[in-house]
Amino acid sequence: MFELHHTEISRVVQQVLAPAFLLAGIGTFLMMMTQRLARIIDRAREVAFETESPDESDELAALRDQLAIRARLIQRAIVFCALTAIIICALIAVMFIDTLLTHSLTRLIAITFTVAMVTLMSGLIFFVREVFFFVREVFVATASLRSRHIRRGGIKVRNAV
Repeated sequence: MFELHHTEISRVVQQVLAPAFLLAGIGTFLMMMTQRLARIIDRAREVAFETESPDESDELAALRDQLAIRARLIQRAIVFCALTAIIICALIAVMFIDTLLTHSLTRLIAITFTVAMVTLMSGLIFFVREVFFFVREVFVATASLRSRHIRRGGIKVRNAV
């Protein structure tokens, strides 16, 4: 049926190592992003149970909206990075199948790798957007707390972010 020499298999295993290491890196990144999403969800739950005074209702609504935006951005980043991992797994399979076939699958391998890189870039872009959004909101909240601190004569205000 198929005749493969051990040197051919060794060559394919060596070629598959780079995508496998990429897969390990994506897995680590996914773990970090899911932890970030968990912190956002925990904060959203905490905010949901806070009692609102008339002064705080607008602030809490704004905070809920900010947390929802952050959760959506991280969710998209997670989806794109998980999709990248799936595509990398398919790439590894195609690389092994390529050794078994008489005709070359080089174009398919190149296209699969390119699609994986595009989905990874998309995931990273959503992640960076969430980080920028978070940092901007921290600066806005810090400025708001400083102005309240000055207006209220030094009253401690709970961290809003």
